[in-house]
Amino acid sequence: MMLEELIAKIENVSKSEVKKAAPADARDIHIIIRESVPRGPYDKMVLGYLTSLCAEHMYPGTFELDVNGLDYVGFELERGNIQVEIAGNNLGSCMRSGKIITKKAGDETGSSMTGGEIDADEIKSIGNTIGGKINANKVHGISKTQGAQIFIKGVKYKRGFLSWLLGR
Repeated sequence: MMLEELIAKIENVSKSEVKKAAPADARDIHIIIRESVPRGPYDKMVLGYLTSLCAEHMYPGTFELDVNGLDYVGFELERGNIQVEIAGNNLGSCMRSGKIITKKAGDETGSSMTGGEIDADEIKSIGNTIGGKINANKVHGISKTQGAQIFIKGVKYKRGFLSWLLGR
C-alpha cells in the first residue's frame, strides 16, 4: 500500500480514520512512511499519525524512524517511544503520552501536547503546550503559553515577570 491509496480510504484526517485505513502490521506502516513523499499538509499529518501508530504497535519497544525531516512525527501519540535523528515541524503535536527522542526538531515542537516527553538536542521553537515535559540542550524560541515542564540544559524554564507583563 502507498500513501495515496491510504489517503483515498480516509474521509477526514483523524487518528481513528488513519488507524482504520492503515495496515495492522507496524512493518507495513513503516514501509509506507519510508516510501512516501508528502506533498502538502494533509499528507504530512497522515504520515505523522502513521509514526504514532507504529510506536503504539511496537510498545514497549522503540520505533526507530529512519526518515529525517518529517513533520508531525508523534502526532497524537498515546503511548510508545519514537527515536528520530532530525524531525521537521510539529514534532509531538497533541501527544498525550509516550516519549520522543531526537537530535533536532523544527518549529512548533510539542504544540498542544498534554502529556508525554520530548528529549532533543536542539529545537527551533516550542509551540504552545498544555502539559508534558520537554528536555532540550538548545531552544531558539518559545511560544507564550506553556503548560509543559521545560528544561533547557537541565535548568527549568520560567517566564520572567517582565516578559510575562509585556506578553513576550
